[in-house]
Amino acid sequence: MSRWTDYAENKLADMMRGTAWSLGSSLFLGLASAASDSSITELSGTGYARQEMVRELATWAGTQAAGSISASIGTSHLTSNNAAVDFGDAGAAWGTANYVVLYDALTSGNALAYFPISSQVIGLGDNPFFDIAEISFTLGLSGGVSDYLANKLIDLIFRGQTYTWPANTYLALCTAAPTNSSGGTEVAGAGGYARQTLPSTTTFWSSTNGTGTTGASTGGTAGEISNNLAITFPTPSADWGTITHDKQMDASSGGNMLFYGTLDAPKTVLSGGSFSYGINRYKTQIA
Repeated sequence: MSRWTDYAENKLADMMRGTAWSLGSSLFLGLASAASDSSITELSGTGYARQEMVRELATWAGTQAAGSISASIGTSHLTSNNAAVDFGDAGAAWGTANYVVLYDALTSGNALAYFPISSQVIGLGDNPFFDIAEISFTLGLSGGVSDYLANKLIDLIFRGQTYTWPANTYLALCTAAPTNSSGGTEVAGAGGYARQTLPSTTTFWSSTNGTGTTGASTGGTAGEISNNLAITFPTPSADWGTITHDKQMDASSGGNMLFYGTLDAPKTVLSGGSFSYGINRYKTQIA
């Protein structure tokens, strides 16, 4: 399964803090002998060059199926190459390719994600070639990121489709678990309950660098941000039930789920009681 680099996770985290991620018209695929979230060892040698992948619907598949050229509406959180990728004939030994790496520039630039492949020792005259759908990248598949958000981000990053992060998101409480595809059971309608506004700012959200930070995310390694200010729900005028999960929405009512999570421990909220998150107690992570 593919992994996102620290650089990409930090860019995604800062997008949620109100800083847009500016990408060029193309991404580029390279080959590496070693790869981790923080370090890439790229191959080199006569004839080696990264391969351009234009950020458009035709280049990368929608999450609904390999080969799709429509906007993503699937549940796989996965995109793959819609055209074969041919690195050409090696003019010298390039080394051993263990990963395909996604970059934001033809030379230098930043590695965004990496995908493990069967080891290929590339010598003089060898031709590394990847067929349609042989290279794939996933985002937030293991839970916590909704299908809706994964589709929007995959189409933004890989496929050049416009998506603007909302100026505010809204925290909702649930008495039954959400999933990637469904929103669970929200408390909505009970005794003064209302979703709480989470401003998409560097003041409200910490950077990935650590608790309470407000600058750009540059040193973080987990793609995690947390609340710099307390989040306090209204005092209940009726019982809300037992809260087991929360979810982050893009509207104060209705709207689309972006993230969801499980409380450290269920909490029964009764009339006249309280529910809040102290500083650094509500965390959002993308990886």
